[in-house]
Amino acid sequence: MSTFAEELALTVKRHEKFWLDVEVASAAAMRHLLPGVAFNPPQKGHDEHLLWRLLRSASVLSQTANDRDKGLAQDLALFIAVTSEDAKTKAYACDLFSELGNHPGSQRLEQQLRIEDDFLLSSIRRAVLCAFNTVSVAETPYAFTDFQYGLWSKLPQIKAGAVSAPTSAGKSFVVIEHLCQRAVNEDKFAAVFVAPTRALLGEVHAKISNRLREHEETIRVSTIPTLDSEDKEKQIFVLTQERLQVLLAIWDGKFDLVIVDEAQGIGDDSRGMILQECLENIVMRGPKAQFLFLAPGASGFEALATAVNLAKIDVAETELSPVIQNRIVVSQTVGDESSLDVSMLADVRRVKIGTLNAKRGFGNGNTLLAAVALELGKSGGSLVYGTGPADAEKVASQIASDIEPIENPRLKELSKFVIQHVHAKYSLASHVLRGVGFHYGKMPSLLREALEQAFQAGDLKYLVCTTTLFQGVNLPARNVFIDTPTRGRNDKLDAASLWNFAGRAGRLGKEIVGNVFLVDYDKWESKPFTAKAKFAIAPSFKRVVSENAIQITAWLSSEIFEESSDSVATLETAGGLMMSHAARGSLRQFVKRTIGKSIDAVESEDLVSAAEVAFKELDLPIEALSINWTVNPFGQARLLKRFREKIKDGKVDDLIPVHPVPWSMSIYSRYVGIFSRLNREIFGKSASRKFNNRLASDALAWMGGKPLPVIIGKRISFAQTQRSNVKIDTQVRGVFDFIEDTLRFKYVQLGRCYVDLLKFALEEAELHDAAKSVYDFPLALELGVSSIAGQAFVELGLSRITSATLEALIPDSKPTVDRAREWIAGLSEVGSKLSRVIWEELLRKGLVRSEEPI
Repeated sequence: MSTFAEELALTVKRHEKFWLDVEVASAAAMRHLLPGVAFNPPQKGHDEHLLWRLLRSASVLSQTANDRDKGLAQDLALFIAVTSEDAKTKAYACDLFSELGNHPGSQRLEQQLRIEDDFLLSSIRRAVLCAFNTVSVAETPYAFTDFQYGLWSKLPQIKAGAVSAPTSAGKSFVVIEHLCQRAVNEDKFAAVFVAPTRALLGEVHAKISNRLREHEETIRVSTIPTLDSEDKEKQIFVLTQERLQVLLAIWDGKFDLVIVDEAQGIGDDSRGMILQECLENIVMRGPKAQFLFLAPGASGFEALATAVNLAKIDVAETELSPVIQNRIVVSQTVGDESSLDVSMLADVRRVKIGTLNAKRGFGNGNTLLAAVALELGKSGGSLVYGTGPADAEKVASQIASDIEPIENPRLKELSKFVIQHVHAKYSLASHVLRGVGFHYGKMPSLLREALEQAFQAGDLKYLVCTTTLFQGVNLPARNVFIDTPTRGRNDKLDAASLWNFAGRAGRLGKEIVGNVFLVDYDKWESKPFTAKAKFAIAPSFKRVVSENAIQITAWLSSEIFEESSDSVATLETAGGLMMSHAARGSLRQFVKRTIGKSIDAVESEDLVSAAEVAFKELDLPIEALSINWTVNPFGQARLLKRFREKIKDGKVDDLIPVHPVPWSMSIYSRYVGIFSRLNREIFGKSASRKFNNRLASDALAWMGGKPLPVIIGKRISFAQTQRSNVKIDTQVRGVFDFIEDTLRFKYVQLGRCYVDLLKFALEEAELHDAAKSVYDFPLALELGVSSIAGQAFVELGLSRITSATLEALIPDSKPTVDRAREWIAGLSEVGSKLSRVIWEELLRKGLVRSEEPI
């Protein structure tokens, strides 16, 4: 049933005059919001009567329950506030922000427009409404939006809840504060924050650690899936799903709170299945855990509840963003290579802003994105979308080529850091001196964070980014530039992901408005920004099995795949998960609940029977298969058979991984054998000797904490023996890819399987001492450090670069985490001679005090 406000709003929107007023006001406002850009035709004088008409209309729209109407009202309030020259009109526009519950936006707008408190009633009203939504955060009053406050009030009563809201809605802030207050107030507490990527771990860890700094002696906050040597009764883990899988294998405790960020990731092929299985594992451990799922606008939480065996998920959702994001279409003017036509997507209409005449030409499609960013991104920081790492490097080079070097000591320090910790000829080192950077997920974490910090501080003006920023990394900007709805080799991006990236334009509490420039939008094959899109949560296990039941059944019976639309690895993971449930006796119930009627009864029975038979025939240990189901079970059986043969022949030492430091030829040979064995048995075919040798060499260097320039230098030297024209950026990127995809992902999973099966075989042969001597090399591969000191620093949330640097300084080879923290607190920047970038990481983590700025 519609309300009077909704009927009145509908009447307003039916008037053509209303939309004509909207077009005039929004076009005028955009000229104010793009300072330094001269449009043709010149701006005409504004009409205060028109603005008052719109203000009354916006007031009507704000009273409805429809988020789209409220969003339009908020847009109009901003346009009126920045366009009007009347103080009273500006004040009333701010009032409208308060009435919409956007108190951070109202406060920000007052500051930016320097609105005086001359209108007492208006000022009192804003203050009272703001007071109702003010919450104490770390003993500091914080004004929440209506959505944030409603969520905050509900969280203590929610057993399993989901928060679906735009990227800029401030949902993570509320949920993290809920976590921290529970940690402080409860006697015993265990929580996990599941982040979708390693790139996000450091950011979340820093937020939680800094918030709980006064309680660090009683609350452990860790990104490492290890048991606490100090056995604190309050523990918070910040982990990817892969690290959570490891923790659940070694710890049988129960969580009090589970937070899953970017919950739509349950649909991400193999990684989605790992997330699903981890969450179901936690559910099965007991009913006390509170689950909170975060997503940037999503539907389908019922499917998520079914997948992880929760009775229901209560959803708190809004489509109203407290930050206005202008979608601006930019295209070359027909017949004029030096002009751009600029318009805005406003609700259901396209609003013409004007024509931009420039000195540069825009006729080269290969450089159009860079040219537009240079012309329209002069005010505020600009994020520019690159379809992949190589494209990001190319676009950054184009932008940097047209900017003079900047005299900025912080950028000089950043450039020096890149030279010292990556390579002297890595193009990023020169680009940052011009205020330009590029950013992608497989970069070393400290380098990514340093770029993000430089951008947020305003030192970097342009940052060319890949889809890494689609997954929760908090990097607000005034401007976002996008010229394609694709990534990689023209793979289509779903509309919801693009909206998620566009959400970086503006950020709650930082920028009330952001601009999303859609370059050549009319030529895009799809038009994802014409209407807002949500993520559809669809668990990957159900999708993969439903679409490939026959292929998976055949593989379970013969380890042979027929043709499929999904990758072999994804199908193997689905089959391995089913075999894991067969090992635990829960397969039929699991398939019935998660797959349901999406396949017919005969296919379902064939699938279940094939998994049960395969498990019995392979005769793998239940414990190992329950943990390592992402690794081909047929390959696991071959590996276990090989272990038994070698043990029977008395060749045990060859099998056992040892500590990688100090390096020796015998240790190197040992790891060549380990990797050769893994590749041959798991994949059913031998890798080349050259590959196994390189794998062992790079793995030992990585685990041993060798600096990246050493590893990169070896790669470049080898490449130069093969050809004369070696591109440094390509080689550096290749090393990053190899470390992240091969060492830290593929061989971490394979290595865990190796260790678990080897320990089982040794215990089976009653070689208990040998089993205890097996070194946990997968953890060292994951972290990139193998020493006690190095892992203590990583436990504090520090990057590998910083951890390795500090390990070389501390006069203690086996410090506890608390000892490592105390030692760091006593350092001085000058005395320790640490890089400014490393020192700033220590500052962000709250481990040292600020000294005099450089």
